[in-house]
Amino acid sequence: MRIASVLAMAAVVLTGCAIVDEKGPTNDDIMKGTGLTVAAARPIVADNFELIWPEQLSVDPEAVAVRSGCRTSMTSISSEGPPWRPRYEREVVNPSQELIDRAMANLEAMTARGFTLVPSQNPDQDPVSRYYRDSRGFSVSSSRIRVGQNDEEVRFSMAAASPCAAE
Repeated sequence: MRIASVLAMAAVVLTGCAIVDEKGPTNDDIMKGTGLTVAAARPIVADNFELIWPEQLSVDPEAVAVRSGCRTSMTSISSEGPPWRPRYEREVVNPSQELIDRAMANLEAMTARGFTLVPSQNPDQDPVSRYYRDSRGFSVSSSRIRVGQNDEEVRFSMAAASPCAAE
């Protein structure tokens, strides 16, 4: 009888740990909330990226990555899905100043589409690294980092992403 009590208590504790082990919304949470699906989010992300990229391009919605999950697993310390955050990103090494200027103008133009600049919490951040978000949770961003022993290489990237979307 005592062993059965201990086993029952262990099962309760383990079940409780499993519940605490993951944080974040489920597919059902997203469907009951925003109702946004990956299928609906991918074309929006693709369109947003086409608007911010400083050169003419066409992004196939199927090329929008669905790798980043919206739940966090505390045991593996990683993001898991579903639901997912669809995202598309490109990088240029050692871009011209003209390319960066066009990219910054395109990002700023997104304010006419309801995007708002989210101020950086890092006062030392490169001013070219920016993040804009709209009221639905879609985002567009840019990042410039310098790498190498003497910062000889510049990597400039831009991304468009979706809020959590159900499968």
